[in-house]
Amino acid sequence: MTDQPATPRSRTRPAVLKVLYLLAVTAAVFAVPAIEATRPARWWVVGGLLVLQAVVLIRCGVERREVLRPLGRLKWLFVVLLSVYAFLPGDDNRAVADWYAIPVFGRVLWVNLGGLALAALMCLQILTVLLASAVVRLTGPGTDLIVGLRSLGFPKLFVFPLDLVLAKLGGMRRPGGGGGGGGGGRRHASADPATPGFFAVLKQLMRGDVAAFTTAIRAALDDARRQVEEDAGEPLDPKFANDVAVIAGVGLVMVGFKMLKLLPGVPIASGHKTLLLFPLYILAARLTHTRWGGTAAGSVMGIVGFLQGDGRFGILEVLKHLAPGLLIDLMMPVVRRLPERAWVYCGVGLLAGVARLTTELAVLLLLGTRAEVYLFFAAKLVPTLVAGVLSGFVAVAILRAFPADRLPGEPVEEPVPTAEEPVAAVNKKEDG
Repeated sequence: MTDQPATPRSRTRPAVLKVLYLLAVTAAVFAVPAIEATRPARWWVVGGLLVLQAVVLIRCGVERREVLRPLGRLKWLFVVLLSVYAFLPGDDNRAVADWYAIPVFGRVLWVNLGGLALAALMCLQILTVLLASAVVRLTGPGTDLIVGLRSLGFPKLFVFPLDLVLAKLGGMRRPGGGGGGGGGGRRHASADPATPGFFAVLKQLMRGDVAAFTTAIRAALDDARRQVEEDAGEPLDPKFANDVAVIAGVGLVMVGFKMLKLLPGVPIASGHKTLLLFPLYILAARLTHTRWGGTAAGSVMGIVGFLQGDGRFGILEVLKHLAPGLLIDLMMPVVRRLPERAWVYCGVGLLAGVARLTTELAVLLLLGTRAEVYLFFAAKLVPTLVAGVLSGFVAVAILRAFPADRLPGEPVEEPVPTAEEPVAAVNKKEDG
């Protein structure tokens, strides 16, 4: 993989600065309101950073509707935050209880202006992180995030498969028609024409047929393996080359399903793709020599989704894809010792479904919201957990189709006769 074009030094420094800038803005947005010493300046800091992101995006030619798009994606979360803090009593010491009576149709409606102000600040915090993420995605070359991550010393096991996946996607379009790794809005095209549709695979799975799913996985793995061999400018360690090919191949299938926007905005269908995604995490963990195959595959998927503007929480959305892979990797040493039964992987899928909600939970924890706000995600929790449990049945079928002792597509080694075992004996053993 050493024959990849070198990144110009003139782009390396700005790319690293953009990544550090994103991390710094995210840390400041959540830390300043949480620390007692800096809390008095929270409105100036958060508000100033929010305006700064908007100005940078507009000055860089990003359309204003793209700048306002996060409001549409998070409108219901904002409604819940504002409603809970405005109308329900609480003991949050960050907001002074300031109840104000508003006459409504002959009755009195009490509104806590202090709580309403605190909820508004939380909304501004989320918007600032989203716009800071958009600054990294939509300004300059779309590959800046990848260049920055590579320059900061991220593991090759993550960077190499990510490069392969992005190369396979052929460059993702950004608002305004530019090429590169950015993207905005919804994408309806599949990552790979050979990737079957979600419902097409689902219909076959309901009939007990996993052929279409396994065929797509095998084609992606074989394609990634060939690409690794072609791009390698020098001999690679066989185990490392295998792991890169598996992670890139599994990542391509994941991205293919993720890029198909099915049932957008329907709460009862939230998390339905985990039925097919969780078995892919497990497959990546089983077919790689590294301990972190599922984590790397989830990271690749999360970064690609971020570059396409997927999700509602900007760079924090990567956690939604990384956490299930990390959990599966941590559980795999125990799972390997258990029988390869559906109930084992149904349990793994259940826990992975909980991990998939890490992004929402992390955002609420960073904001320090009240317990009532967590009920907002109850509608997402149930279907995600149900799909996670059902994914166990798919995982068993997939694992049986892909033995863990070799990468699919590799030739099976023929038995070599020894002095103690002549050729005739070997042939007899094969015939038996």
